[in-house]
Amino acid sequence: MLKKTLKTFTVATALIVSTAGIAQHAFNDADKAVEYRQKALSVMQNNFAYMGDMLKGDMPFDAAIFAERAETFAALASVPWVGFSQEGAMPGNNTDALPAIWDNWDDFQERAEQLQVDANALQAAAATGDQGQMRSAFMIAAKNCKGCHDQYKD
Repeated sequence: MLKKTLKTFTVATALIVSTAGIAQHAFNDADKAVEYRQKALSVMQNNFAYMGDMLKGDMPFDAAIFAERAETFAALASVPWVGFSQEGAMPGNNTDALPAIWDNWDDFQERAEQLQVDANALQAAAATGDQGQMRSAFMIAAKNCKGCHDQYKD
């Protein structure tokens, strides 16, 4: 399990470092900013959906894998938001982001910050190994995700 955790951490760290590097160089182009945020959110969604499938019983529950997915989700929770602030990427091309994000920027930023808090709480709950705590923390994060998507995603 330690080996898997280290591998997950290494992959997440590499993704964060590489996307941070991309952000510094690619944000001269609005399309790259959109692509950056979409890719980060996609990886987050893949991890979140996997945890959700475990909690729904659509796949066998494995606390160690759940914890790895929660760790990756938490590590990425601060990554995509800079991609929303690039001039020309508001909302940008080929995106489901609604103009309401920029019309309600303070609310959007608060939701992004709360998601980071929720993701860290999910990671902490996963570390306990208690499925009830995991489910509760997951549902809190899911409610935040849904609220933001309902208001700011087409």
